[in-house]
Amino acid sequence: MVRLSILLALLAGPLLAQAQSCNHRLLVSGYFSSVHVFDACTGAYERLLDDQNRIRGAQATRLGPDGKLYVVSEDTGQILRYNAATLAYEGVAVTLPANFGATGLDFRNGEIFVGGYNYDGVQRYRLSDGGLIGDAFARNAQGLNGPDNGLVFGPDGRLYVPGFDSDSVIRFDPVSNVVSGFIAARAGTLDETRGILFEPGGTTLLVSSERNGKVLRFGTSGNFIGDFATGLARPTGLAYHPDGSVLITHVGGVSKHDPATGAARGLLADASLGGVSGPTWVTVIPKASNVDTAQVGTQYWIAGLGNASGRTLIVDAGSASGATFGSAFNPAAIARKRWGSFRIDFTSCTEGQFTWQSSGADSARFGDGGYRIERLIVNESTQRCQSVGFANANDLQWIVGTWYGGSARDGEGLMIDKTADGRPFVAWFTHRP
Repeated sequence: MVRLSILLALLAGPLLAQAQSCNHRLLVSGYFSSVHVFDACTGAYERLLDDQNRIRGAQATRLGPDGKLYVVSEDTGQILRYNAATLAYEGVAVTLPANFGATGLDFRNGEIFVGGYNYDGVQRYRLSDGGLIGDAFARNAQGLNGPDNGLVFGPDGRLYVPGFDSDSVIRFDPVSNVVSGFIAARAGTLDETRGILFEPGGTTLLVSSERNGKVLRFGTSGNFIGDFATGLARPTGLAYHPDGSVLITHVGGVSKHDPATGAARGLLADASLGGVSGPTWVTVIPKASNVDTAQVGTQYWIAGLGNASGRTLIVDAGSASGATFGSAFNPAAIARKRWGSFRIDFTSCTEGQFTWQSSGADSARFGDGGYRIERLIVNESTQRCQSVGFANANDLQWIVGTWYGGSARDGEGLMIDKTADGRPFVAWFTHRP
C-alpha cells in the first residue's frame, strides 16, 4: 500500500510534482552558447552558469565526488570547476591536449575519466590536481569512433562509452582493464550515439540516437529492447527529474517523459527562453541550502539477510543507489545490485572475525578482505551470553547489536539483527572506495 500511495502521489498532477522538485536546478548545455540555468520546478530561465565566456563548446556537466560541479568546455580544451551551491567559478580542473575534443566525463577513485571526440579515446586525470595519468584503454578500441558526452560509469562499475561516429557503445572494466564491445554498431537503428542513462534496477539503459530522433532502450547484455521515445529533434543528453520523469535534451530544450512508456509529459525547459543554442546535455542539481557539506562524506551501506551455522554467519549482501534525500525521494529511482558476501566467525561473546568477498562478475568488485571485530556496545544479550558461557549460548540472540573493528577501523561498523526464525541480518556501514 505504501508503494501504491507513492505512485499515486507522483501521478496526482503537475502541481505536486513541482512542489517536490522546486529545490533543484536544471543545467542545460548549449554547444553554441554556454551552460544555462533553469528552475527544475517551473522551467523558468534563471541565468548563465558563467557570464565571462569561459565556457565554449559546452558539453557534459557532472557533480563530482567532492560535491563540486564540473563542466566540459570542448572548444577551450578544459574541464572547469564550479561551486555547486553558489554556482561560483573556482578554476580549471583539467587542461586537455590540443585538439582533444572533450565531450564526456565521469569519476572513479579520485580520477576523472574524459572522453575525446577527436582523440577517439578516453584519458584519466587526477581529481586532486588535474594531472594526466594516461589512457584508460587503447584509442579506437573495439572500433570506437568519436567518444561522446554520454560517457558514464554504470552500476556494475564499468565505464560505458558512446561512439558518435561508430554508432555504438563500448564497455571498459577498470579492474581487469578489459575493453569490450557492448552495443554493436547500428543496433536497434542506433545512429549518432550521444547520451546514456541507466534505468532503476540497473538491468536496462536508455541511449539517445541523435540523427534519427530516437531514444532507445537496451538490456545490460547490449541487446536492443525497443524504442523508448521517437520523433525528437536531435536528442542528446538524458537525466532523471526528481519526480521520476526521464529528461531528454533536444533542439527545443528539455522535455519530460514517462519513465516506463517514454510518453511525453511536456516541455520543461524551453531553449528559446534562455538562448540555448545546440543543446547537448542536461544535469539536475540541488539548489543551495543550509546543509553543512562538510558532513556529507563517503558513507556507504551494504546489507543482507543470511544464514547461521554454529558460530558462523554467511550473508549475501546488496547495495542501493540513485535516490535523493528529503522531499525529492523517489523509490523508483533506487537501483539495487548484488554487492558480494559477508562471513562472520564469532570467537567469543564479544569478538569475531569479519571477512567479505566482492569480486567476480556478479559483484560490486570492491575486492576481498577482512578484519577482527569486537562489541561496540555491551548489551543485555551480551551479558546473558557471558553468564552462560560462549559454548552454551545457542540461541544466537547474543549476536544482536553493534560491532566494529576497534580503533584501527574507527568510523565503520556492523549492525546485526536476527529474524524470528533465526536468520541473521547484517548491515555494514563502511565507505566508498
